[in-house]
Amino acid sequence: MPRSPRLGGTTNSPREDSLSGCRLERCLDNSSNLFLINFCNNRGLRSNFHSVEHPLSSSKPHLLFLTETQVSEVTDSNLYYFPSYYLYPKFQSKAGCCFYVRNDITCSRAYDLDSSGFSTIWLKRHCHFITKYISAVYLSPNSINYVKFFNYLNSKVGHILTHSPFAEISILGDSNAHHQLWLSSSSTDQSGEQAYNFAVLNDLEQLVQHPTRIPDHLGDRPNILDLFFTSNSSAYSVKVCSPLGSSYHNLIYLSCPIAPVHPLDSPKKRCFYHLASVRWDDLRVYFSDFPWNDYCFQETDHSMCHSTSQR
Repeated sequence: MPRSPRLGGTTNSPREDSLSGCRLERCLDNSSNLFLINFCNNRGLRSNFHSVEHPLSSSKPHLLFLTETQVSEVTDSNLYYFPSYYLYPKFQSKAGCCFYVRNDITCSRAYDLDSSGFSTIWLKRHCHFITKYISAVYLSPNSINYVKFFNYLNSKVGHILTHSPFAEISILGDSNAHHQLWLSSSSTDQSGEQAYNFAVLNDLEQLVQHPTRIPDHLGDRPNILDLFFTSNSSAYSVKVCSPLGSSYHNLIYLSCPIAPVHPLDSPKKRCFYHLASVRWDDLRVYFSDFPWNDYCFQETDHSMCHSTSQR
């Protein structure tokens, strides 16, 4: 079974460990050479804040992303302050996300990439001459805007690559995507199809390979709902740790070397074709006027034409 929609199968894929149900301390790697990122759907920051404090005080990740925070937009973010971290919130009552940044690293929030219609938040960081963009996303299982959501993500990836062709892009979070072949789900839904197509179109690899949602109802089954897409899969190691508080989603623990790890494939500038802007009538006129006979259809050996048509 393929790890992701990227061509090439599992070759050179990073190692992933499943530590679901184990203590967070087993996920820790205290190496000062690693950059640490945690993310989780915590299903309510207010009720689970004490549990959120635990990884911040024990593993001390450089970045902690939370989705489905379920905090009102007018809430004072200082209520969720934690020493030695900066909090960047994008709260919404029934959705929302945020991220904590350790105060010894430099990054900024990329407001120009945010969406007013979806729970997304973007971070931009310059590291060893590499520009990195990381986004946390959440899409409710009750949403019907899957197509618009992934069209929005496609447009933002295109925007980034237009201005920074060799930027590293990572997108993490819970879009409630189910895909039978790709994510080992029991069925494939529209969000799963859109997520798969999004990864293929943008040459991103999805690295989480073990279930991240724990069943909480009779008849439910574990699912991989918390996903991590990246354009530089060779740099990251992934571990699945215990949930935070009352959340039934596991904490995902990512690590990558602080020193730059360049993609195994040679960097290449990617092109995005905006087909909705094409002047189709002009294209038809061009094809009609093109001197086709000067460039093709010159084969005089009819048997060759026949054999070609049979292939």
